[in-house]
Amino acid sequence: MSREPIMRTPFRPTAILLVLLLLGVPLTSAAPPTSGEDVTSSTNENWTEDGSMNGHVTVPNGSTLTVSANITMGTDSSITVEEGGNLIVTNGALLSDDLNSGIRVNDFLATVSLNFGNIGQEGVIQLKFDHSIPTNTLFNITLGETTVNASTSMQASGTTIIEFDANFSGDNFVISFDTYYFTPTYLLWAKAIYGGGTIITQTASEITNTSNAPMYWFQSGYDIVAHGSLSIIASHVNGANITCDGLCNIEGSTLLGSAPISASTTAAVTVSDTAITGSRTDEDIILHDSASITYVNSQGTGGSTDGWIRLLSERVIQTNIPNGSLDITDLGYGESNWNDLTDSTGRVVLVAEGPTTEHRRIVEWMDGNGIVQQESATITLSIGSSSSWGSYSTTVDAPTTAYGTIELPLPYLEVSSIEPESNTATVNRSIGAMVTISNTGDVGTTANFRCYVNGNDAETQPSTLIATVAAGESKDIPIVWYMYDEGMQALNCKAFLPVTFTEIGDMVADMNGTSSDEVNWVYADEVSETPYIIYIVVVIAFMLVALAVRKQTSEKSYEEIPELAEEVEEEEELEEEAEGISEPEPENESKDEASKSEDSIYDLVDESETEESES
Repeated sequence: MSREPIMRTPFRPTAILLVLLLLGVPLTSAAPPTSGEDVTSSTNENWTEDGSMNGHVTVPNGSTLTVSANITMGTDSSITVEEGGNLIVTNGALLSDDLNSGIRVNDFLATVSLNFGNIGQEGVIQLKFDHSIPTNTLFNITLGETTVNASTSMQASGTTIIEFDANFSGDNFVISFDTYYFTPTYLLWAKAIYGGGTIITQTASEITNTSNAPMYWFQSGYDIVAHGSLSIIASHVNGANITCDGLCNIEGSTLLGSAPISASTTAAVTVSDTAITGSRTDEDIILHDSASITYVNSQGTGGSTDGWIRLLSERVIQTNIPNGSLDITDLGYGESNWNDLTDSTGRVVLVAEGPTTEHRRIVEWMDGNGIVQQESATITLSIGSSSSWGSYSTTVDAPTTAYGTIELPLPYLEVSSIEPESNTATVNRSIGAMVTISNTGDVGTTANFRCYVNGNDAETQPSTLIATVAAGESKDIPIVWYMYDEGMQALNCKAFLPVTFTEIGDMVADMNGTSSDEVNWVYADEVSETPYIIYIVVVIAFMLVALAVRKQTSEKSYEEIPELAEEVEEEEELEEEAEGISEPEPENESKDEASKSEDSIYDLVDESETEESES
């Protein structure tokens, strides 16, 4: 990267003079600003004179502003202490010129008691309310024997002020309210006017004698923001909005209308021998997330207002179970119950930041009686299946931090070994094998296993192995293995997961499984392979053929027997003739016989006789 050349300029005396003038301008003033300006205090500045402040003051890093006087703070003024800076209010006061508070008077049987002292004169009492009461509304105000309908009076006068005649003799003026009106209505101040124009004013914060009429504080008058250190010692701070990011120490002091004090997660707050009253909310101090507090011998607003609360920015839970089920019970200040699910990463936002979720985000508090309490919430995380794997769950106390974790104990199953009974086997026959399953997880389970050859289902009995294995236990399961093809083959067995456990498979089992040593599957010798059943079948076949032939012979009809006899006789005669012909005779004798036959008279026999004899 190229660098631009430095341009040298001529030395100018006027430039030095300008720098000196700027250095001579004070960055802070010895007294608070009064005209709305922004100023920065100098190192170790001290306000010792009573007065007023109207503007914005910054206490920078390394500086300390000490206030030991009574300072009336103008509306919307502020003091900001930067990190490393210090603000000390000691034996002094920061007082708002408008405490902006009111007494709620439309509660059931509300009463307010006033006393302006023994003036000894007659005059009027004026009551100022925060808004006009609508027409035809029941809102009766009674002082002594006089009752005024606020709705009618305000509509007639066009103001929000109600008047009563009064004799200021030192007695208490008890004012009662009978209303059927549900919009909160606040008494802001009461005035005694007498002697031709003398006025004594009591603001709502100065009216302390009430019944069923609580004090409420509205907007603060000014801000104190302490990124660094804030100390309030033996002092009064009224109407302030106080924010602590660093160290905040309040000791032996009174804070009126300056609550709630907001302490960020980095803050450390100490309150001792102090009265904090007039909170604008239902708590005097709000500790965000990890802010710390030490609260000793002090008193808060009391009643339904808590001394302090711990409010989480949100409630996020990280688990080890994707799409796991959560059952939440008694969560937060409001003891809420509901069900939820984790996302695909096991994360769930139980409670998001928002104005309507505050009760679910309060995990600890000191009540109006000074008793520290804490939520008793529990969360059950579970995942389950209808298969033999079943369900796993754990119930824990709900984390009381913005970000918490829940770990569900799980089994972890693996096939430790597969040992065939032999390294050779016969095709179409089976061999035995021992499968060892181990559980190195935190809980026991009943699980399914399947075996494979070259990624395909193996022929085993049983086809699915079911093992119940406790945590830290191993179990042997015998199986029978068949193969129908020759060759070297290994058996691989591994867990068979239900669908609901797919996303946590690697957390509950070794999904690669374990393989056995290779087994050589071969065909047996032909002789030895020929089953004896073949010989039995051949013998039976011959027997059946013989029986068939015999049956055909026995079925011949008895009518054929005479014919057979005649045929036998004819055959015998032919045989005899054949035998006669076949006998050899002397050659001479044959010739004589022939001559004789030629000359014999027997040769002249009548043919008819011959035919008769033959017949």
